[in-house]
Amino acid sequence: MALIARVYRSDPEERRGAPRYPVLVDATLRASDDGLPLDVLIYDLSMTGFRMETSEALDAEAMIWIGIAGTRVNAAVVARRGPNGYGCEFVTPITFYQLSEALNPAPVVVPLVRPEGTAVRPRWGRALLASLAIGAFILCVVSLWPV
Repeated sequence: MALIARVYRSDPEERRGAPRYPVLVDATLRASDDGLPLDVLIYDLSMTGFRMETSEALDAEAMIWIGIAGTRVNAAVVARRGPNGYGCEFVTPITFYQLSEALNPAPVVVPLVRPEGTAVRPRWGRALLASLAIGAFILCVVSLWPV
């Protein structure tokens, strides 16, 4: 029995282990040599790797750690350097949950802080005052009413 197949050659740049998603995310990179944090921009992200830009020069096959919001810190290897930044591969692929959290970050909630020295006034203060004034007026009218 013969099996017929067709072999396609693909561009080495397009051989990926998972679909990539275009994204613009700030991240923090730490290189293995000094461990100092560097700010980077991630443009493409997948479960197996990412494309990033940084102002620092990185060596090919250098071990790095990347912190992306929603994914925790992950180990990666610099796979290539191109005209549009660095292509990196995660040592252990991130989970689908981590990928979705990085692609859809939760909104940042900023707590409202009351300036010091300002008093908190209840909303019902004027209504209570008006009710007391009306009640006092009715009491005066009823007590002065001739019987």
